[in-house]
Amino acid sequence: MELGETVVTPPDPNRSASTPMTLDEVAAATGFSRTTVRFVVNGQAERYRIKAQTREQIEQFIREHGIVIDRTARSLRLQRSDAIGLVLPDLANPFFAHLTAALEDLCHAAGLVLLTTSSHDDPAGEARAVTRLLERGVDGMVIAPCSPRIALPPSGGRRSCAVVMTDRAFPGQPYPVVVTDNQAAGHRLADILLAERGDAVFLAASRWLPSVEERIRGFVAACAEHGLEDGEARVFSSESDDVAAGRRLMTEAMASRGGLPKAFVCSSLLVFEGALEAIGAQDGRLPPDMLLGTFDHHPLLDFLPNRIVSARQDEKAIAETIFRCLTDQLEGKPPRPERLVIDSRIWRNSDRT
Repeated sequence: MELGETVVTPPDPNRSASTPMTLDEVAAATGFSRTTVRFVVNGQAERYRIKAQTREQIEQFIREHGIVIDRTARSLRLQRSDAIGLVLPDLANPFFAHLTAALEDLCHAAGLVLLTTSSHDDPAGEARAVTRLLERGVDGMVIAPCSPRIALPPSGGRRSCAVVMTDRAFPGQPYPVVVTDNQAAGHRLADILLAERGDAVFLAASRWLPSVEERIRGFVAACAEHGLEDGEARVFSSESDDVAAGRRLMTEAMASRGGLPKAFVCSSLLVFEGALEAIGAQDGRLPPDMLLGTFDHHPLLDFLPNRIVSARQDEKAIAETIFRCLTDQLEGKPPRPERLVIDSRIWRNSDRT
């Protein structure tokens, strides 16, 4: 049968009208090949140059009758699940939420499903999450690790699982890792703050994370370039990354430096929120000339009265790079322990004096 030729098999009269059809039944009923129907169902009609009329006929039939895909049978036949696992420290973190959305879009466009879980920054929780995803037969995993070593359990003889790390570039990982250029971002933020105010402190949570340590290195380097040799003394750090840590760090900075800093930068939005609370408790308001800096971005930043500079990670570019690494491995290419670095974007709210 030619691709455009239609030989329609009438639906089974004994079949309930409300019961969705299988891929084979849709193909038989519409007269198109199973492959053509699959391309349309998976949203790949344009890629494979399926005629618009053909696509519309198939889509109209599916709208009227419904379709159900037997994923279990397909997985057994092809020895793949078409599922990708995503293990993140905190699903509520704005950056991770945006990254998840970007990865989900890419998976959906490729006919894959994204299974997301949280480690809560706990190595034991991370190990459980990885094990459960492997038990579900995922074809690949994206992990933002919370510990330097991740032991991927043996998969019981099953083919290997594609793995890509992101956000935290712990040394010694045998997998590709996709990260933001955190040191450059830290340097750029500090350079802006110091050029305008001549003074700044860094409130850093979870300094043990490679990403945070790289941001601090960039900050300290910028301090030295501005003639401030006490850059390390301007860094106040905490093990935890939360609002309480931000309050505590700003209180420590004010006590250490004898008052409010002219400018400050925070390693996360949670620390930034806590720092603002500490300033409010001290003075009741933000000094109008205080310059604020933070990593990551939230739309509400634009509503604060002060001038703000933030380093926003390029979630879309990170997701696309991660997905390309996964695709390479799924196509049989061996994983390489390479570090793929994505530039961040500096955002400023409206200039205010």
